[in-house]
Amino acid sequence: MDVFVEQLVVRKADSRTNVLKICLICGMLSLCIFFIVTALAFASFPNLRTASPIAFAAVPGVIWLGQYFFKGFSCEYEYILTNRELDVDKIVGKRKRKRLVTFDLSNAEKLDVLKEGDTPEADVTVSAHDNSYTNMWVLTIKHDSYGKVALLFNPNDDFVEKLNKSLPAKVRIKKSI
Repeated sequence: MDVFVEQLVVRKADSRTNVLKICLICGMLSLCIFFIVTALAFASFPNLRTASPIAFAAVPGVIWLGQYFFKGFSCEYEYILTNRELDVDKIVGKRKRKRLVTFDLSNAEKLDVLKEGDTPEADVTVSAHDNSYTNMWVLTIKHDSYGKVALLFNPNDDFVEKLNKSLPAKVRIKKSI
């Protein structure tokens, strides 16, 4: 029986991201005011009147660039389970997708709920969670390129159930989910 499950998790903004957004908005407003004042100043001098429309035209460009960078702060993770293979993708700004890692689940060592204060023992840790630190799971897998890898993620119950069926028998969760 083939297994195919996808789940999209939206990363919540942390305080650092919120500060960067505020800085971006302040910078955008400062540049717009600068270009408008410059355009008005150029308009009052006969020699520089041709530069005035150029300064006014820069304002929409600043606004467009600002919204382009602003959207870049949004981050989503997609978990894709296909039979015995788990792919984790990172989607930035709903426009750029990057495959973080692909796991062969036959090499899985442990699947468990990550309790507060626990740190997984692994060579590499892949954080693909929503920043809420609730319902966080850790999947430890032996990877060919990276060694022992710990995946921190927020799967829903359906995803955990299908993932559990795709894992080797020694790794499966015995309790009901």
